[in-house]
Amino acid sequence: MKTETKILIGVLISCLVLVLGAVFFLGRSENGGNLGNTQTLNIDYSKGEKIGSDSAKVKLVEFSDLQCPACKAAEPIVKQVVEKNKDNSFQFIYRHFPLTQHIHSRKAANFVEYAQTQGKFWEVHDKLFETQDSWSTLSDPSDYFVNLGAQFGLDKDKIKEAISKGEFDQKINDDLAEGNRVGVDATPTFYMNGKKLNLQNFTDLKLAIAEELKK
Repeated sequence: MKTETKILIGVLISCLVLVLGAVFFLGRSENGGNLGNTQTLNIDYSKGEKIGSDSAKVKLVEFSDLQCPACKAAEPIVKQVVEKNKDNSFQFIYRHFPLTQHIHSRKAANFVEYAQTQGKFWEVHDKLFETQDSWSTLSDPSDYFVNLGAQFGLDKDKIKEAISKGEFDQKINDDLAEGNRVGVDATPTFYMNGKKLNLQNFTDLKLAIAEELKK
């Protein structure tokens, strides 16, 4: 394949990811266009992978699928929000919500949960989104995950075991159950201080958090 063709394909894939993300958020505007529902849900903040203090004034929970193109499209904004609000007033919590149509998402979730046991959750989480286009189209991404994990010093055999045995399925299922309980119907879905955000675009996430921090 010529270099020019490879570049063109890469550009087209990137555009598709952005379009999918935009469609996802624009579709949610049909719910009324408000940034947050008035109903406050009882979310268990003790679960999930966290950045920030447990005593934070604003808690943002994301239910996400590592194979979801819309989640990948939202990721740059999520990272900007987390980076901008690195203080005791804000906490970000990541929860799993692997969709059945994404056949590798549960393997990816088991992989990143093994990485968490070695203190490498966020490094692997970020890399899985970065390389999503490469592994999501494979018939079985297990070997890809093993080699990716080795880049972060993770044990290859333990990665294989975690994926093949579904060692973290219970934790993933707990996240799914929580998501279903609070009304997750797509990924990514965000909850801020217990209220589901109905985002029309990525910028709305920044706006919602800024407004909540001002209260």
